[in-house]
Amino acid sequence: MKSIPSIFVALVALALPAFAAKKDKEKDAVPDASVDQVKWAEVVNEVPFDKESLAGKVVVIEEWGVNCGPCIASLPDLAKLAKRYEKKGLVVVGLERQGSSKEDILEVLKDAKVKYPVMAGGSGPVPSDGIPHAMVFGADGKLVWHGHPADDEFEDSVKDALKGVAKAK
Repeated sequence: MKSIPSIFVALVALALPAFAAKKDKEKDAVPDASVDQVKWAEVVNEVPFDKESLAGKVVVIEEWGVNCGPCIASLPDLAKLAKRYEKKGLVVVGLERQGSSKEDILEVLKDAKVKYPVMAGGSGPVPSDGIPHAMVFGADGKLVWHGHPADDEFEDSVKDALKGVAKAK
């Protein structure tokens, strides 16, 4: 007769693929949302921003906060990504979501060398489990990916979306 622990292990081994498949399906399902649904706010770092100029560009929006360690850690990488792909049609916009003062936001941005527009407030069209939360919108304005900016899929989704900019030209 098998012991209870070995039966439990066998049952878990059988169930895991089903749970993983469900999680993958949920992860692959991108909500029907567009960059037109973003609620913009006041730009605090004096970088020019015109929502009308986003047409035909890949837009990355990151919701973040000055009191969030992972958010602050991701800012330099996002700044590099913005600079690297700017000429290929990428626009990055930050939305500080913790209600911080302009001074506190600017202090963090200076240290991270952020040169893209950052707003005090605003929100994206899809809910998230927390911050940092990035959203990637394709050249057609439709959401193509959202999640944590440290996920492997994040930069891949940006690169894939930028291929759409090249085709649209």
